[in-house]
Amino acid sequence: MSYDFSTDEITKSLRTFKSRRDDLLHEDADTFEHHLQRFVDFCRQNSLVQRVLAPLETECNPDADAWLEATNQYDARVIFPSDPDEEFLLRYRVIERAADNENLAMQFGIPRGHRKQTDWINYFRTIVIRPFADDLSQKLGEVANLTTPEARAVQAIPLYRIPRLNEVKIFLSHKSVDKPMVYRYYHALKAVGFDPWLDDSNMAAGANLEREVVRGFDESCAAVFFITENFKDERYLAAEVDYAVTQKKNKDKKFAIITLRYTDAAAVPRLLTPYIYKDVSNDLEGFRELIRALPVELGNVRWKVEVV
Repeated sequence: MSYDFSTDEITKSLRTFKSRRDDLLHEDADTFEHHLQRFVDFCRQNSLVQRVLAPLETECNPDADAWLEATNQYDARVIFPSDPDEEFLLRYRVIERAADNENLAMQFGIPRGHRKQTDWINYFRTIVIRPFADDLSQKLGEVANLTTPEARAVQAIPLYRIPRLNEVKIFLSHKSVDKPMVYRYYHALKAVGFDPWLDDSNMAAGANLEREVVRGFDESCAAVFFITENFKDERYLAAEVDYAVTQKKNKDKKFAIITLRYTDAAAVPRLLTPYIYKDVSNDLEGFRELIRALPVELGNVRWKVEVV
């Protein structure tokens, strides 16, 4: 298949993609099926999108039906392939299945306790659609390889998606013995523009511990739980898990509960098993999974004013 695009064709494709994507992600649940079908039809028919998808489809062949059958069981974990390309293509095929089967989003959400239409649609958007749309936005920008307003607009952020400063902390929950490791995450998150919350860094001397922890959760968009070989029991964790679950109920898609389980660690505590967690073998892998799971995102790529 030959792909020769003019600047006008690329511009039109990117403009239409952005419109289809934003409608699918942000319009009301009542119109979800309509916008899902329009998005899938565009992906199937648009040559620029196919330039992204076609090479992947010749290299990997994830079985979306088998994945859905396994994932839609009660108490089943949501696990995606470790290979990024296979994961990307699996999400696309699941989205295609959802466009062809209006009950799929419901079947995906109900085993995880989502009983209302709005809840299961938002869950499906969060777990399947939004990561795919974000990856596809990036890949289309790379394929287009044009510095045009449309290429930049593919990753533009509407004002209603910009959080307030007191909403974007990231609560880092851990055992004291793991603090050196957690500090690596703390400094890495700081370096890329996030505002992590760590007890000894964010609490003044003499501060009330429980009050400050609650405030830390109130101002956070995510709670990250580190499960390592040092984790022996979950009793110390119960209060922080309760705080995190309360935040999730109150903030919905604007709050994430993220669990990172290191190699040779104990099993994930029962209190955290209802939520998606990742097995990681090192800090770099853990940091990648943490960033991917956050409900907030890094900014667009741009040239630095100064290079350190």
